[in-house]
Amino acid sequence: MKKFRIGILIATLLALLFIAACNRDNAEDNEDASPPPAANNEATPPPQPEPAAPTDTPEAARISGIHQPKDMGGKTLTAAMWWYGGFPFTVATAYDEEPDPATSAHYFIDRLIWENARRVEREFNVTFGNIAIPGAMEVIPVLTASVMAGDPMADLVFMEPWMLMSAIHGDLIIPIDEINLPGSDLLGPQLYVRPRATGLGHMWAFYTSALDLSGVTMGVNLDVINAIGAPNPVDLHNQGRWNWDAMLEIMRMATRDTTGDGANDQWGISGQPAEILRNLIGANDGMLATDDLIYAFDHPNTMQAMEFMETIISEGLWYTDPAQAPAPYDWGRNFFAFDLGVSALFPAVTWGISDRSPLTFEFAVVPFPTGPSNTTGATWLGGWRQGYTFAASSSWDPADLLMIVEELFAWPGDEPELMSEGAITAAHETFLTEQDAQIQLHASLTMRSDMGYNVPEYPWQLDRFIADFLAGEMTAAQAVESHRGPLQEMLDAFR
Repeated sequence: MKKFRIGILIATLLALLFIAACNRDNAEDNEDASPPPAANNEATPPPQPEPAAPTDTPEAARISGIHQPKDMGGKTLTAAMWWYGGFPFTVATAYDEEPDPATSAHYFIDRLIWENARRVEREFNVTFGNIAIPGAMEVIPVLTASVMAGDPMADLVFMEPWMLMSAIHGDLIIPIDEINLPGSDLLGPQLYVRPRATGLGHMWAFYTSALDLSGVTMGVNLDVINAIGAPNPVDLHNQGRWNWDAMLEIMRMATRDTTGDGANDQWGISGQPAEILRNLIGANDGMLATDDLIYAFDHPNTMQAMEFMETIISEGLWYTDPAQAPAPYDWGRNFFAFDLGVSALFPAVTWGISDRSPLTFEFAVVPFPTGPSNTTGATWLGGWRQGYTFAASSSWDPADLLMIVEELFAWPGDEPELMSEGAITAAHETFLTEQDAQIQLHASLTMRSDMGYNVPEYPWQLDRFIADFLAGEMTAAQAVESHRGPLQEMLDAFR
């Protein structure tokens, strides 16, 4: 049975911060108030108030969002994605329809988003448009052709991480940090909007500051843990003793023959092996490439993770179907192997567990255990994340474009915790305990970012090392040297 407690700490803290800010503003207003006139014995009439300033001037216009309203002359701001409804927070659903309380699953929030977008249209005299690109693989070619023609397909373009490096090197998008917008949220407190891609000296992409469930954790099959009498990783995590040594001990205990036929039918860990290796590298503060795109698999921290993964493979602790040859490149077969219920541990992502829900076994999640050289608290490795970019050659002034975007993203007003309700609800629907939900939410904040991960196809080359370990013909150190040349060539294409 799922057990939940009401409330999320981070959301509560955000609410408290806003209350404190409001109280501070009220206090400042009180300090500016004039003291009452001194008493006297003559019946002098009280001073008359100054005439109110006209409210129809731009200087006196009421600010409903972040920025002072500005007349954009009815201009259209267009966003592009590879499905309809790409413009963020202009409508509450994928269709241009006003939310209906009879059909909306989250009517209160949908109504806030809808009303805020209409406010922005009204106060800034702007309209919004959507462009649906046929598919993700078409984004860069279509954007390239349109920018070269001097007429970009859209002002905002939503991109996946693997698109960004090509867009940057093709001068298809502009650096956001160079925009001059006083009072900007993205370039300031980041209450509503947060960077999603920062590197090569600039900020390139952004999205909402809401909590999300994009992080990777370590799934634990509690049925297997209980059957083998191993220490529970959840207890080890709570005690501060969840590390690589503990993980290795559990994997060795779990890998065994449970039927007595002489063949193992239970394993220590399952999952796509390259992804396991990638996250072990991140959890040991290792790297795939330096910030200036130099091959870094020989980094001492990365080498420790390589050697740990070599041990896992060479000792047969990683699950692979006994009836088939190991297939390190078969992502689907490896990724969903956790659903078989025959491994103690597995990489856990929210959508993967939800896709197989309800699982046939009791499970929990803990962070990937940190390695012996970890000093940052990172628990997994990734790179740039999907987000919106500003197309080069747009007819919009970049400051005005950012202003409108921030107004749309600020739909929660003084309740920014509302932005995270979707992720919180999804966490509660997917995971079995409140602690599991909190750990999965927090994992999005403990990713180690690596520039090499942003180079198209470069992180996929981790499969090469797994194949080497399975073949047993090279040590981790030898494999690192063997692949140095070809992988550096991949990086050089983007230097």
